[in-house]
Amino acid sequence: MVLGGAAALGFWGYKNKPLVAPSVATVNGTAIGQSAFDTQLASVIASLKTQGVDTENADNLAQIKTQVLNDLINNELVLQGVTKAGITVADTDVETQFQRLLTEAGGADQLKAQLAGAGQTEAQFRANIAKQLAIQAYLLQNIDISTATVTDEEAKTFYDTNVKTQANAPAYKDVVDQIKQQIIADKQQILVNAFIASLRERATVETTI
Repeated sequence: MVLGGAAALGFWGYKNKPLVAPSVATVNGTAIGQSAFDTQLASVIASLKTQGVDTENADNLAQIKTQVLNDLINNELVLQGVTKAGITVADTDVETQFQRLLTEAGGADQLKAQLAGAGQTEAQFRANIAKQLAIQAYLLQNIDISTATVTDEEAKTFYDTNVKTQANAPAYKDVVDQIKQQIIADKQQILVNAFIASLRERATVETTI
């Protein structure tokens, strides 16, 4: 609908209430819309169902909704940081990442089908790639990931606790590299979580659900 001059003057709806899109939260004055929450929630629920999670359970659903809301808030905080830092991503970097993901998907037809299933266009997919690359650059500017290291002792303890007890477990020497990569990734995620928590402590966040 085109409101024309009425919009410029401030369009008021029923009972003098402004017609604004419903939101689930505001982050430093920026609203996170209900539609964004609903879309993300549906995606998470669909993924969890494939993992056998009972998403109909009231307690589980409440936890899922809380996690989705927190993820959207955290994402907005980081994106605001990206904007404030003036970080931009080169088209060539986006194309390089796009081609890598295209190969991983098994080719253009397979990627197109995956995007269609997710209700996403290639343009939207590329925009998301650019956004993720900008987020990575911003986090690397603010987090010293070199502190995330792993020792042989840590890797062996992880193997003994999480792998060795499994049926038909692979030999330690065959999985030690993957284990070390996993431990480092976990430590890096802890650093990311701590940084985002610090952003949230300084932010003004209001939720409506």
